[in-house]
Amino acid sequence: MDQITRDNFLKNELSEEKVLMIEKFHLESSPDLYWVSRRENSHEQIFFKHSFIKNSSILLILFRINRLCFGKVKYFAENINNFEPMFYDYKLGFQTTQLWNADFLQHKKSGLIIDLRYLAGITEIEKFREFCSSLEEKDKN
Repeated sequence: MDQITRDNFLKNELSEEKVLMIEKFHLESSPDLYWVSRRENSHEQIFFKHSFIKNSSILLILFRINRLCFGKVKYFAENINNFEPMFYDYKLGFQTTQLWNADFLQHKKSGLIIDLRYLAGITEIEKFREFCSSLEEKDKN
């Protein structure tokens, strides 16, 4: 099966949001059913198996793409109603979007905009707990 046929076949098993996410990140399927990024001048990067994207939530997929640990997934899954998904447009600034398209999460109570790449940089559990506590404190006010 050629690349286009396999990609289309696998995409037909997914929700529209998941297909849009695959297209946003320019992912292609591999013969062994992984979704990978093949960018010019870089090594192939494996993101996840097709079974993972098929059976997982948009939040879990988004956090996997951004290399976030399960603890962060758990926290944001439990508190997602406190956040608004956003992306940045150079002409319009920060814009609200659907979760599949998010590059940022805005904390609704405080207006704080959190870059998903920043979250990936928090590698110590205590620092993440401090971060969560500061958000929860803002929720109380």
